[in-house]
Amino acid sequence: MKATVKEGLKGFSGKLDGAIYYYHPRLRRTLMRKAPKMPKQPQNDDYREISRQIKALQPSEGYRSDFKIYLNLLRDRDESVLLPSWYSLYVKMLWAMQAKYPETVNLKTLTKAQVTEQQLPCRSVRAAIEEGLLVAVPGYQYLNNQM
Repeated sequence: MKATVKEGLKGFSGKLDGAIYYYHPRLRRTLMRKAPKMPKQPQNDDYREISRQIKALQPSEGYRSDFKIYLNLLRDRDESVLLPSWYSLYVKMLWAMQAKYPETVNLKTLTKAQVTEQQLPCRSVRAAIEEGLLVAVPGYQYLNNQM
């Protein structure tokens, strides 16, 4: 893909000369990073499958909204929080859940039905905070939309 400049965007995005350019709306800047050159390794396939499974969970709009509100509350409390979006916080919470409950949770096979049936702490932001997967912030009790 060639780097392009589009009308209505505040910067261009794409790949050019071994670099990736993208616009970050919160920072209001176009950022550039080196394109990764990863060797083919077996754990790359594992991470690919896990990220596909996480995306396949498709959380509800209310759940996503709760994560966005939680991230804003977290940023208001602590300015050093550098998470760019709700999704990165969501993925971080899922990895923490797998680390805390390795016998119950496998991110390669996690489904929405399993989350509901086993009452896993990722079912809502409030449950994740109460289980210690996320840091408590004032007003978290109202963030109880289900996945």
